[in-house]
Amino acid sequence: MSLISQKDRKLAIEALEHYKTQIPLTITIGELVSDTVIEQDEQKMMELNALINWIKLEYFKNEN
Repeated sequence: MSLISQKDRKLAIEALEHYKTQIPLTITIGELVSDTVIEQDEQKMMELNALINWIKLEYFKNEN
């Protein structure tokens, strides 16, 4: 028996997918304005994607 329901898993997936778009961006400013580079924090993105994938795996494993 699972500790969370399928509904809870689906809600968690949706919430984390939304949060993924809100992860702060790292802004690197070069010498010129055109050298400005905007990147997402790669470590946070990898960890978040791993969590989302794990929840999706549990969701589909328990889908019956």
